[in-house]
Amino acid sequence: MKTGTLFPTAVLAALLCPPMVLAQPNVPPAPPPSVLVLVSGLSPAGGTVEVTLFDSRDTFLKEPYFQESGQANDDGQFSAEFHLLPEGEYAVVVVHDANDNGKLDTGFLGFGGEQYGYSNNVSTWFGRPDFDDVKFSVKEDGTLVEISLD
Repeated sequence: MKTGTLFPTAVLAALLCPPMVLAQPNVPPAPPPSVLVLVSGLSPAGGTVEVTLFDSRDTFLKEPYFQESGQANDDGQFSAEFHLLPEGEYAVVVVHDANDNGKLDTGFLGFGGEQYGYSNNVSTWFGRPDFDDVKFSVKEDGTLVEISLD
């Protein structure tokens, strides 16, 4: 075999063979974030609890991103979980419709009615809180938000 034909044959073989790929570890992608909301201090334990998730300052208290409702357990607790959320800032509002009449009843001058609460356990005496006061960041799976209505 002549040495002059070896080089073109080697080049042709290199071009026709697939490139060698180094094995990558089989790492599954991270799951999309979720938020678990734990509500405590619901009294009385009956009625309906509504947990509302808002996804921006512009939609806060106007247009819910997600809602979940149900009954409080006998210990006055309720939990709601929201899955597949994009990373970002969110706020939660909880309303306890204790008498199941479909609205938040307020007492005299707005005090002493049914319970409600906000993420970060922000309390308000008059008016509504600002989104910046109640917002929290969701960057990874398993974000926990605890709201006490005591």
